[in-house]
Amino acid sequence: MLVSPDRRISLSDLQPVATAPALEAVFVGAAFANARPAAAVEARAAATALGFGNDPAMTGRPLAFASAAAFLTAFPGDDSWLSLAVQDYFAAGGQRAWVVRVEFDPTRPFDAYVSPPAIAPSLPKTGVNIALQVPSAGLLVLPDLEYACLAGSLPPPQVPTAPPAPPVFRPAGEFVNAPPQAVAPLPAGAKLVRPHDVLTSVSAALAAQRPDMLLLFALPVGADQTLSVPQLIGRAATYLYGDAQQGPDLPRVQALAPLLRNLAGDIATPSGQVAGVLAAAAESEGVWRSIAGRALPLGPTPLRRIESTALDELRRLGIAALRFGAASTLLDDDILALRDVPANAARRAGATRRLMGWLLRSLQAFGEQLVFENVLDDGRVELVLLDLFDELFSRGALVGRQVTDAVTITRRNPAPNAVEFDIAVNAAVALETIRLRFADGTLTSSYAVAA
Repeated sequence: MLVSPDRRISLSDLQPVATAPALEAVFVGAAFANARPAAAVEARAAATALGFGNDPAMTGRPLAFASAAAFLTAFPGDDSWLSLAVQDYFAAGGQRAWVVRVEFDPTRPFDAYVSPPAIAPSLPKTGVNIALQVPSAGLLVLPDLEYACLAGSLPPPQVPTAPPAPPVFRPAGEFVNAPPQAVAPLPAGAKLVRPHDVLTSVSAALAAQRPDMLLLFALPVGADQTLSVPQLIGRAATYLYGDAQQGPDLPRVQALAPLLRNLAGDIATPSGQVAGVLAAAAESEGVWRSIAGRALPLGPTPLRRIESTALDELRRLGIAALRFGAASTLLDDDILALRDVPANAARRAGATRRLMGWLLRSLQAFGEQLVFENVLDDGRVELVLLDLFDELFSRGALVGRQVTDAVTITRRNPAPNAVEFDIAVNAAVALETIRLRFADGTLTSSYAVAA
């Protein structure tokens, strides 16, 4: 860089570096060719143009998209819940979406998403396991599994009663030789998907592999208009915590209810829109900002109006409810799927969990960089960490009169060729602890909620 003596003129050969989005989402859904066979030819042409050979579904790989137009170029004509959720995500402010397509088998609808493969279980063959390999993603969305849960929760359709036919004379052969009525058979061995099974399995996978990620999942409530409000609350609790409603809390799940009706009048999921609002807020205000009370920007409405007492009950169950606002649909609260008990007071805030997830991803990337640099013992690591937390403190993410009140960084004395820090963070909503360890060319990290 050249700078004039009075510093009024400067000439730089450095181009501005594009920063990664603060919050990215990864969507997992059914293979497009299986979901919409009529568009297979167009999809195959798009796959070939994008370099994916003869795989029109483009399955088994995480695909990154920076706009809805790019996604529709890869999957033209797709109107599945996955496609609509991705489009909602970008329309609501999301900047980068990852999409993982899986082969959906109606006889094993759950296996392609989270069940371990029968051969080489260490390889990431299932949809969620592939999605968890995306290091920059902080949100996981499963729109097609939401749709599968909805299909299994609706009451059987009622056959309308036909008006009595007027009496007429008809030949007897019409009754004796009449062909049997054609009935579309269900897929052989088709199984229903229960939301509780999805949530517990995916939550366990996140806890084991990616504690920095959150699952957004819309519970299939609201479409059955025959339910009373208490019945709706009971069904939501069953979907979240199991048949006996005594299942464990799910601290890595943000459950949403009820479903929406979009501008076209169709039932839709709110997951894509909420993910987009979260991503937009993280970019403009900070990943730690709560979106409680925010309006969904695309004009959908909840399928059911829920009274204030029922909203309180959903909140106690750890369900982020969607309600009618003055001019749009509002997200009632920004909470995780934990029951409202004193032990969970500091753990239910979704904003704090997103902040800690962002810190884990950022520190993981920083640690991986340090592995290849010989700067572990000269004090610069502590300076970089202090600069990071000083920036967070200045933006209101941490609590205290000064940054030293909010963050404590303690360097341990581990084995040779290793560096380890204990980082205690007093976040603006709740208190959590991060532990980092660099040893033998690898980085391990963990965090825990302080009581």
